[in-house]
Amino acid sequence: MKRHLKLLLTCFIFITAPLAAAIAQTNSQAGFEESFLSDSIFTVEPDTIPFTVFPIIVPLDSVPVIPDALVRDRLACLERTIPLHYNTYVQGFVNYFTIRNRKYIRRILEREQVYFPLFEKYLAKYDLPSELKYLSVVESALNPKAVSWAKAVGLWQFMAPTASDYRLKINEYLDERMDPEKSTEAACKFLKQLHKTFGSWEMALAAYNCGPGNVKKAIARSGGKKTFYEVFPYLPKETRSYVPSFAAIIYTMNHADSHEIIPDTMLFAVETDTILINQSLDLSKLALQLNLPAEEIQRLNPAVRKGYLPETIRNYPLKVPVPQREVLAYNRVAILDSCKLPIIAKPEPTIMLASSTTVNPAAPAPVVPAPSDSVKTDSIQKIEYIVAKGDYLYKIAQQHQVTPTQLKEWNNLKSGTLVLGQKIVVYTANPIVTADQAETVAVVETDKNQAEKITAAIHYPAKSGKTKKIAQDVKLIHAVQPGDTLWNISRKYNNIPVEQIKKMNKLKTNELKPGQKLVIS
Repeated sequence: MKRHLKLLLTCFIFITAPLAAAIAQTNSQAGFEESFLSDSIFTVEPDTIPFTVFPIIVPLDSVPVIPDALVRDRLACLERTIPLHYNTYVQGFVNYFTIRNRKYIRRILEREQVYFPLFEKYLAKYDLPSELKYLSVVESALNPKAVSWAKAVGLWQFMAPTASDYRLKINEYLDERMDPEKSTEAACKFLKQLHKTFGSWEMALAAYNCGPGNVKKAIARSGGKKTFYEVFPYLPKETRSYVPSFAAIIYTMNHADSHEIIPDTMLFAVETDTILINQSLDLSKLALQLNLPAEEIQRLNPAVRKGYLPETIRNYPLKVPVPQREVLAYNRVAILDSCKLPIIAKPEPTIMLASSTTVNPAAPAPVVPAPSDSVKTDSIQKIEYIVAKGDYLYKIAQQHQVTPTQLKEWNNLKSGTLVLGQKIVVYTANPIVTADQAETVAVVETDKNQAEKITAAIHYPAKSGKTKKIAQDVKLIHAVQPGDTLWNISRKYNNIPVEQIKKMNKLKTNELKPGQKLVIS
């Protein structure tokens, strides 16, 4: 019995020794590879790629041992235009991806079919090596919303100045570094220019990582050497890891099955079409109008930063799923009109004439004074709002019936950018207006977020100690929003009977249309 146990133990040691050696070697180099990857990418937003999921039955994970000589031969066979050297640096990354961080490769394999066809299209257009599609794996792990510690953004990790050089828009509403198509074309132009400058693809890759200026400095310090491994000691630490990791990714993704790395699912891009937008547009409203999940249009358009497009936008190519394109084309005007952002205008008085005719110069934003304003503050409530996922300044303003400008003033905000968990002070109330300050005039129109009358004030010299009412017959009008029904509208206005709403508006049926005006009282 002891003899059998001894024999089994010997066999086990013989079989597992190579694997243990490989893991030990990888452990010794772990700092080199792991520090590079952790330094390179820090995703501050969740991945929002649009895809169709196909599940795969995955066997139990195992780690086969592949001899170095075989890895070297396989890498040589994969070499096309860009040199793929196999050395201790590349070997360290191959071991890292195939042994220590197999989960990372599985995640990349899941989404390669979402992006690689797009990359290949533009690489062919600019006559660039097809191997460059793997560069985005090193840059962003194929996440269009990836943001590095250095504030590089998107699939191709553009810094803002370089993005501007290649005409990628970055403003309050858009960041085209997150647009897969536009950023890929910009990356192709940039890589082509770098290759023209340095005459070597390895040097072009190094320059893509650390900038042309740093590569030129490394060349000068090396005494005029021109190849990557000749100037290697003079390059920044991250760049010394960059080119070897690129070669290792090419090997690992092409031979993942040999290392028994199998993705849990396969993702495929959703087929899309584009429509040109020349108006304000709430993307979540559009998704609901097209019977899609509220976040679907945002996923298809990751470059839209705040979930909506402003009124000033012109000819913006918005992506929509192909099946919904026909519906949108048929009902374009009605659907897009219902998805416009409400206009927040400067408060203007709404005067009710004796005949009950409404003169409404503009739909006023609620008048909510800051505590320093000369209005009684007994009815002013200070709220401390915590910024949640998906919040933006306009949305918070709408929720509390104030304007974005007021929120900025109350919180000393220089821009509309908000951070998850940030505390925002909001003052909400209907101010108490006395005869010494104003005469009460009316209000008219509400949207789906407003269930109370809004009071605007016009200042006049005081005539008596009482509050004067100008309009005795005030109409409250509700603008129908997508999803509104007579029943839920009645609930908003103190359960006014549905039949009463129908009678006041001469409605024969319960059918409503977005934008329709209903007299409530």
